[in-house]
Amino acid sequence: MSCVDDKSFSMNVIKMRSVYRDKLDLSIDECDFIYKIVLKELCNIDPIKIALDPNFNLSSESEQTLLESLNMIIDEYPIDYLINKKNFYGKDFYVDENVLIPRPETEELVDWLINDNIDINDHKNVIDLCSGSGCIGISLDINNKYLNVTLSDLSTNALKVCEINKKNLNSNVKIIQLDLNSISISDKVYDIIISNPPYISLDELNQIGKNVKYEPDIALFTPKDKPLHFYEKILEFASTNLSKNGVIYLEINPNFISEFNQLLTNYTINHINFRDDFRGKKRLVKLIF
Repeated sequence: MSCVDDKSFSMNVIKMRSVYRDKLDLSIDECDFIYKIVLKELCNIDPIKIALDPNFNLSSESEQTLLESLNMIIDEYPIDYLINKKNFYGKDFYVDENVLIPRPETEELVDWLINDNIDINDHKNVIDLCSGSGCIGISLDINNKYLNVTLSDLSTNALKVCEINKKNLNSNVKIIQLDLNSISISDKVYDIIISNPPYISLDELNQIGKNVKYEPDIALFTPKDKPLHFYEKILEFASTNLSKNGVIYLEINPNFISEFNQLLTNYTINHINFRDDFRGKKRLVKLIF
């Protein structure tokens, strides 16, 4: 529920900072960090004014923006959606409620693929399945000119976000609409598949943060009673669309490792390599066919 009166009144940058500190149930440093982000990104006011010009008066428009933003943050609306920006692998990506907010664990997946291919001197075709914002594939494209990257997603709105990020970051990725549930998926063969598909079971709802309520269900949750649904579809796709000796990089659900291993027994895989994420959870896997 909103806790701040949005009635406009004269206020300087220091007094507004005090409002943020008072209303947010966070540490002072966290409150100040959020306040500075909103001040800069949504009001176009340099946070340095807090120190150099503490009596700087906010315009009525800025006051309203800051108070409305505060109310949304109190309601646990993600700051990344509020400012339509999320830094991922060193670049700022546009994000909105049509796509999942990129996580640092996914940066580790990207880093793994990039480091594995740092010395290649011939082109490889890569497809990013369930692309969302396009942060995975665009990061690969930006960091390695030999990777010919295709972004794919079922959601038309997600693909629009991909187009925005492709343009903003001067990327050369190809963007296609693709439904993994379709029988006839694609006729192109890829050397590398990478994906962070939906992998949260509905049974895990009570274990995830409340702020995910604003993120698209289609990017988060698996069908009921099918926690490995999208991994099954990705492996089916790979069986016809992955080149000989091709590689798959996946972000997986640490709570279903044994079930995932059982699924892999249905396929001929030459090498399986799991990695822990920075939190020590087994969340990343590389499959060599």
